[in-house]
Amino acid sequence: MMELFFNPKSVAVIGASGTPGKLGYVIVKNIADSDFAGDLYPVNPKSDEILGYRVYRSVSEIPGEVDLVVTALPTPKLTVATMQECAAKGVKAVIIESAGFAEMGGDGTLYQKQLVDIAAAHGIRVMGPNCSGIVSRNIVTSIYPMTKKVPDGNVVLIGQSGLLAAGMASDIVENESLSVSKVCSIGNKCDVNENDLLEYFGNDPKVDVISMYLETISDGRNLTRIAKRVAAQKPVIFLSGGRTEAGAKAAMSHTGSIASNAKIVEAAVRQTGMIMADDFTELKDFAKVFSTQPLPRGNRIAVITLAGSVGVNVSDLCAAHGLELPKLTPETTDQLKDLFDTPVGNPVDLYFSVTKIGFTKTLQTTFPDAFRDPNIDAAVLILAGFEYTQEAVQKKIIQQIVKDVGKPVVVCMIVGYNRYKHVILDELGKDLPVFPSLISGVKALSKLCEYGSRRYKASA
Repeated sequence: MMELFFNPKSVAVIGASGTPGKLGYVIVKNIADSDFAGDLYPVNPKSDEILGYRVYRSVSEIPGEVDLVVTALPTPKLTVATMQECAAKGVKAVIIESAGFAEMGGDGTLYQKQLVDIAAAHGIRVMGPNCSGIVSRNIVTSIYPMTKKVPDGNVVLIGQSGLLAAGMASDIVENESLSVSKVCSIGNKCDVNENDLLEYFGNDPKVDVISMYLETISDGRNLTRIAKRVAAQKPVIFLSGGRTEAGAKAAMSHTGSIASNAKIVEAAVRQTGMIMADDFTELKDFAKVFSTQPLPRGNRIAVITLAGSVGVNVSDLCAAHGLELPKLTPETTDQLKDLFDTPVGNPVDLYFSVTKIGFTKTLQTTFPDAFRDPNIDAAVLILAGFEYTQEAVQKKIIQQIVKDVGKPVVVCMIVGYNRYKHVILDELGKDLPVFPSLISGVKALSKLCEYGSRRYKASA
């Protein structure tokens, strides 16, 4: 049944509009601009044509079968009536993007129960309400206009939110910051929940990384069972909302959810092997690292820097996050000694080498030798946003080294001028995980190393 949400042959948009800017217009246009190749049926009793598509007065007037219905209606009462029409039509998948249900309490809770009862009686799967549905190459039901094609990537984001999920999807697609495959907003989770989607994407060979934001857990026992199996095959990144009293109150008013006990959630995450994120930035950043970098065999890190003080700071951060900075082998230090005025150590301070042969040539010689060292599992590369770094970035030298060596790397930005920092973030960041701070990069790499070590131990 989940396949109907992501690969339908026909879609009806109820509450479609011909007025640019309205939700019903944005949804129709997003579907039309995606790679959806099936039949699209706008439904509105007051219109005849929207974006070149014939408009129907109700779902019952649509000829033939309708696989998926997307609703964007102004009131819960109209939405319930539409669900009854969908049941009579034989529709089996519905995305309800309208709000005003359990998150509002009172009558909203009663209306949501009516939706659930109708769906259960007629075998309909429902995503939402209070959500923004799906963003993917095949179909986009988002309430945000999508200005570019969604990449056919390897990362899935699942969010118990509406506006945020839509906004994140738009940001990711527009800025090409993550090789996303699908973004799924599940809102109040009256039917389709995280367990359904985790199992579905866990079995999808095209999905390599799954990130989830949840304000409540629908069935903890089932989630634990599914997540343990999926996380053993691919990384599952997890962000839990409502971990404090203030967060729990906010979750109740946002999606009508009673937040789960934080200690129980964290214990379950550790038990399943999922990777815990602390905020939305980490949810995306961790996905970037896991989706672009190979898994390391251990936690031994080389730190590559041009400033000794930065190396000291990164060493402290690595130690705090369970990463080791081993000595390089004598063979490596012997290869590099002619480029340095002091003994070569780890962190590897490139300053003396840069003064002799320049930054680009230093990267092409010193960095690969240190990175290949058999004592090293991964690297942190520190870049500054100044003009001297631009040649290496434009020539994609760092990407080539990472590809040739075959070990993971994270790039951290520190000082510099915005015009140069932006080039590094935007250009290098399309291929590699680039972080605007030292701690964010080190933390993300520590998660990759922890997961990689666990996977290699399990397979040994």
